[in-house]
Amino acid sequence: MASAADVRSILSIPATSSSSAGPSQTKKPPAGSTRKPEGISRELYSLIGPSAPALAAQLAKPRLKQKPNLGGGGKVKWEWRKFKNNARSDSLELGHWVKATDDSNAEYKFAKYNIQPTVYEWSQDEYVRHLEDSEWTKEETEYLFKIAQEYDIRWYIINDRYHYPGGPVREIEDLKDRYYSVCRKLIRNRTWAGDEASKSQLLASFQYDKERETIRRKYVAKQIQEEEALYIELKRLEQTERQFKKDREILLRTLAGVDSGLPDIVEDDATLIVSDPKKKKLRGIDLDIPQTPVLTAPVMKRPPIPNKNAESDLKHCIIRHEPPSSTPATKVAHTPAYMRSFKLPYPKAAIAPRVNTLLTELGVSSSRLVMPTATNCQHLESLMDAATNLVELKRVLDKVDQDIDVLKSRLQIREEGGDGASIDAMDNDDRAETVEPEGETRRSQSVMSARSTRGRKNVSSSPAAFYLY
Repeated sequence: MASAADVRSILSIPATSSSSAGPSQTKKPPAGSTRKPEGISRELYSLIGPSAPALAAQLAKPRLKQKPNLGGGGKVKWEWRKFKNNARSDSLELGHWVKATDDSNAEYKFAKYNIQPTVYEWSQDEYVRHLEDSEWTKEETEYLFKIAQEYDIRWYIINDRYHYPGGPVREIEDLKDRYYSVCRKLIRNRTWAGDEASKSQLLASFQYDKERETIRRKYVAKQIQEEEALYIELKRLEQTERQFKKDREILLRTLAGVDSGLPDIVEDDATLIVSDPKKKKLRGIDLDIPQTPVLTAPVMKRPPIPNKNAESDLKHCIIRHEPPSSTPATKVAHTPAYMRSFKLPYPKAAIAPRVNTLLTELGVSSSRLVMPTATNCQHLESLMDAATNLVELKRVLDKVDQDIDVLKSRLQIREEGGDGASIDAMDNDDRAETVEPEGETRRSQSVMSARSTRGRKNVSSSPAAFYLY
């Protein structure tokens, strides 16, 4: 039998201080004796408890994206430090601010950009054999090389500072030509320690064409003038293009029948006052209301517009068609300009293949004209009408011939003594065959209706009467 301690343990009732622990009472571990491991949520740990899981979990911190190190984390200490430039020969000592972490004995970092040009010198014998020139003396040549070395072969500065006492005025092309020619002659006539490729490359670096450079320099002023002229022409073309777009827009609006593009058009407001016969009777109410006669205003005719461009129209083959007089003079009735070749006549769909075949036999294209002038379009329209009438007459003639053959067959059967049933059956077949398709002409319909009427009245009618019709 369970004791009171066991009941308290089952019901999770805390034991009183006076009660003594029974033999079966378990001692709970004190709360907070174990710490929740990292990587496990509080809810999950409360379910698992302090007992170790069957599988050891790999509790590792999630790998996050490493933050960029922009180098602004720590403070940089600067100090004033003395330095000497190795490119200077006077041992001048200067000072500048540098980082305290830099080496104090390091070489000045900008000294590597101080590259001295190659200095060429010559003896008296070399000058006499290779470098003599009627326009240059030896002293002036030495002065040129000295000032070129002093200003690192910056020719615009050399040309500005060049002033040889007693010598003529030299242009920059003269200075360049003398300097590069002396260098080329010395390289060619001296012993070369390297290979021929490096020697050829060095000679190519000293190439100079005095005549070409002189022409190029003189052409600079003309080039500037040409560029200015091109710029002015470009601005003029842009202005012309803008004006052209504006004129084209006005022309399109004029041809499309916009308000601003159709002058001299009279509005017909009186035509809006008309009597509607459907409004005479009210819905469900028939009242005897005396009708007041309403006078309908006559349709205003379009005022004749004088053709002010008759000479221009004749020159450019433009023909203006006046609208019909019955057409009201409104903006909607405006006919825009169109090309003559866009409105070539075309036969009806029912007889179009036969008409096209007929025109092909005549060597005429029904869809395209090489020169669609007004005269050619009129001739083509006349030819199209004639071909259409010919095809229509041919169809009517074929039907009349077929009817004649049928009547002759009936007369022959009657003369041979055939029964009336066969004749009636043939008559019914003829009636079924004579159903006209949609789109036939009035003439063919009148012929067939007359033939059917006569056939119903009297089968034995004379063929001569049919011929007279």
